[in-house]
Amino acid sequence: MYDVTGNKWKYNAINYGQLNLMNELRKLWEQHVVWTRLFLISSLEELTDLEATTSRLLRNPLDFAKVLEIFYGKQKAETFRSLLEEHLTIAASIVSNAKQGNTKAVEQYSKLWYRNADQIAAFLAGINPRWAEDEWRNLMYDHLRMLTDALMARLSGEYTKDVILFDMIEEQALAMADVMAAGMIKQFDI
Repeated sequence: MYDVTGNKWKYNAINYGQLNLMNELRKLWEQHVVWTRLFLISSLEELTDLEATTSRLLRNPLDFAKVLEIFYGKQKAETFRSLLEEHLTIAASIVSNAKQGNTKAVEQYSKLWYRNADQIAAFLAGINPRWAEDEWRNLMYDHLRMLTDALMARLSGEYTKDVILFDMIEEQALAMADVMAAGMIKQFDI
């Protein structure tokens, strides 16, 4: 976890506004990876909850937009919502094609996924001078790499590896939340 200055946590005192923002962003990133995981499992196992799970997962970009709109306005919040929704839609195509063994399509969608990650990184750096595009790109690439590894582990029946990878995905998502919160706290002097 990072403190409000973006450094590794050092037990600095934080105020109520900072704590609320940190908690909200941590919740949103946590929900992003949890519902992504549940979608992945439901899709691969053809569970009857797939429609409900997908619907809940696709609510996550809207929930992010509601928080970002407070700080950045409706247009920028909608841009982020759209980019994150595209991130999830591409991921669904990767899962579907991986399940069918269509490696060529997986490779094509993976390229789109990384291009979308570049767009997210550039967008975030563009709206907050405290967010570095390289840092967000690295965070997003790590996120995509770990999700892909978890998908492949699950497909090959390596469930212990899948669980270990999810722990890593979750930890990394919380780091993304902390980077996001630290940047907003600095930018808006919360």
